[in-house]
Amino acid sequence: MGDGREGLKFVDLSGYAFTGKHAVIDLMREIEGYHVPHFQFEFALLRIQGGILDLEHALSGSWSPIRSDAAIRRFKRLVRRLGTKNAIAKPRSWLEAVGWNYDEYYNHRFFELSKQYLDRLVAARWRAPWPYVLAELSNGELFARKLKQKLRWPRAMDFEYNLARPEHFLETTREYLEALLSSNIAAGTRTIILHNAFEPYDPGQSIKFFRNAKAIVVDRDPRDNYVQGLWYAPVATGVREFIIRYRLQREATDYASRADVLRIRFEDLVLDYARSIDRIFDHLGEDRGRHVRPRRHFDPDVSKRNVGIWRGYKKQDEIRQIQAALGEYCDERV
Repeated sequence: MGDGREGLKFVDLSGYAFTGKHAVIDLMREIEGYHVPHFQFEFALLRIQGGILDLEHALSGSWSPIRSDAAIRRFKRLVRRLGTKNAIAKPRSWLEAVGWNYDEYYNHRFFELSKQYLDRLVAARWRAPWPYVLAELSNGELFARKLKQKLRWPRAMDFEYNLARPEHFLETTREYLEALLSSNIAAGTRTIILHNAFEPYDPGQSIKFFRNAKAIVVDRDPRDNYVQGLWYAPVATGVREFIIRYRLQREATDYASRADVLRIRFEDLVLDYARSIDRIFDHLGEDRGRHVRPRRHFDPDVSKRNVGIWRGYKKQDEIRQIQAALGEYCDERV
């Protein structure tokens, strides 16, 4: 692949939904040489179902001819879903695209580089009867295949089979990701910021796919987290569901100390700004002189209005339930 830029650093910013990651995104915009995407753009290709983490498990972990072929097939379908842009003039796009437009975003190189990546992972391909694919076909395609078989259509149950058990999965994936993620950056960029590319529970699973990467994970007082995300159903549909979700996600988190993962609280960013900035810059290995636009995008004095918002929430009985159930995560300063 070989067209990634040498010496680039990658930093993923993640959280647990409405935990204050946006503050760190804005801080990154203040640093010279940082490429920071719009806060709504997330690079999901590693952690999404059928993505690179699943591909690694099937090709390099629990390998079998069935699972490895299926993983290649799912990844190809995922690339098409993430890369295709909805277009009124292209009716097929409305059947394929999820609206994330990766090919357009990555300088129309997403499809090209993804194909090169898959070509390097797959050792051989051929068409053959392969019944395991039937389990993943849409209802319409399954019906069409069975009808062709009844009509004695030649090779009605043939599929392309992918033989893939790459020896150098990690290095191949690194080259692919670095080439893709650097395809739309400006000259002079030293560090590429990613949003929610790594899981906050165990960022190390994804850090290994880069030669030089780190993660920052932002957490927040559950009372403010609840009030901030009330409108967003995936966070919770009520206080009971929120408490279950909040605790489950934290108990699933690996808090072991790692030099490449910084865990920080939103309250610290706002209430202890100077010390938090030092921690972040030390973690990034960044010269403080590169902080050329301090407080232009992230001003802790402005963000203070988002600390302790639970106090103004009218249903204080729900706040008391959260505090009783999740007291160890509540910030005494708030």
